[in-house]
Order: sequence, then structure tokens, then C-alpha cells
Amino acid sequence: MTPPLGCYGLALPDLTGARHLLRPVPADAPVLRVGQARGPSTLTADLLDGDRAAFAMVHGAGDLHLDRATRTAHFTTVEPLPHDHLVHPHLSLVSAIAAHWLGHDVFHAGAVSVAGRAWGVLGARDAGKSSLVAQAHVLGHPVVTDDVAVVVDRQVLPGPGLVDLRRGAAEHLGLGTPMGVVGRRERWRVPVPPAGPTPLAGWLVPAWGPPDLRPVPPAARVPLLVQAAALRRPPPDPAQFFDLAGVPVLQWTRPRDWSLMAAATEQLLAELARR
Repeated sequence: MTPPLGCYGLALPDLTGARHLLRPVPADAPVLRVGQARGPSTLTADLLDGDRAAFAMVHGAGDLHLDRATRTAHFTTVEPLPHDHLVHPHLSLVSAIAAHWLGHDVFHAGAVSVAGRAWGVLGARDAGKSSLVAQAHVLGHPVVTDDVAVVVDRQVLPGPGLVDLRRGAAEHLGLGTPMGVVGRRERWRVPVPPAGPTPLAGWLVPAWGPPDLRPVPPAARVPLLVQAAALRRPPPDPAQFFDLAGVPVLQWTRPRDWSLMAAATEQLLAELARR
């Protein structure tokens, strides 16, 4: 039997137009039904509780409604959204809420596989998370996820088979198909091969500066993960959340110079493979 397709541990049978971005998930994976209709945004306030969620989309593009009992996500948008746009970036918030309802930890993070183990990539916007993930892909390392990391039993679940870059990274790497503005920003999309659930080795925090790789002090690790949480909500299982701060957490700085990026990333990945 052909396994269902999806991402973030969810089966997504309705997104047939984006099958090339989805990955095999277990036969018993929770099924999320995704639908859409045309219409303007009518929400006056966002909602997130234990059973329902509703959010106005950026730029007045429409509304998103989720229902826990029926495991449905419904988009009402001014213009229909292509399935590859739904899968990313619009499914990021949906998957974060669904994973939270399922009791999983979810972070705004990428993840790459090094020697068979996943290193999650945390960091503020413009810290170079996706450019690091894309450079690792160019150097032959599997991409587990680009933007949302769902962690279950210390396993990072695979996201869609893509990395979305900003202009500078796309031009430097010579990668990516321009998609225009999707969600909040312009995107250049890079397809990546499938990956499976990957055991979590640790977390990387990229930043710009003189070359350096150093451990983050234990007292700073939990605040980092709290800041990187995809939802501003208490974790489903605090003990499980704190456990994820027990793996190595490393801050990696490198010059903001595209000509040095490949060598700096290759050196980083070699060091991670030795750990």
C-alpha cells in the first residue's frame, strides 16, 4: 500500500496540487483536511483555544479557521491559493496549531541532517536560517525542514520538500524559482529531496560576526527555546519541553560575506559530524 503524503507528521490528502512537496507519513498519521473558498476577511480578532483557532491572513488576504474535533483547516481568501502556496508558508501556522493540539513541541526553526542526526536551526528573522539550510543542502546534507520544526520523542518530523530563500541567498547560491510575494515576503523556492523523521542532535543559533562556534550556557537554553516556540502558548508537556534544552545548543557566528559562506558552513558541518 502506498503511504499517505503530508508533512509535519500530518497526512494531507486534499493538497493534490502540491504532491511534489509532500513526503511519506505513517499510515496512522493524523489526517488534516484542508479546504478553501473565496471571500474577504471578516475576522475582527484572532482566536486560539483548546478546540478552535481563527486568524486573519496578512494583507487582508482572507481568514483561516481550524477545528480540532474535525481536524479541518479552512481558508477563505480573496483569490484562490495554489496548493504549493498553501503547503508553504500558509500551512506553517496550521501545522503548529495542529501539532500543539496533538501534544507536540513546535518551533520556528529549520533542521538539517548531519551524520544521520538533526540539528535544529533557531534564530531571529534575518539571522540566515534558511541560507544556512540551503547551503547545507548544496553541500549534500538532507534538509529535514526549512521553517517549522515539529519535535516528537526527540525526533524532528520532516516538513515540506523545499527551502524558501530571500533574494540575496538565492542570487549567491544560484538557486530557487522566483515566486513573487507569498505570505509576508518575496520567495525563491528550492526543491529538496525527501527526508524522514530524524533524531535531534542539538540546536544551532546562527548570527553574524567574527567566526566562532561556542556552547550556549545552560541557563540561556530554555529562554532560547521559549523565544523560538511557534506559538505563544505554554508547552503541552513542560517536562518534555525542558528535555529539549538538554541537548547541545551552539551559537555559530560567521561574517556577513557571501564569498565566505560555503567554506564557513562546510567547516561547521564537519565539526557537527564529529560531535
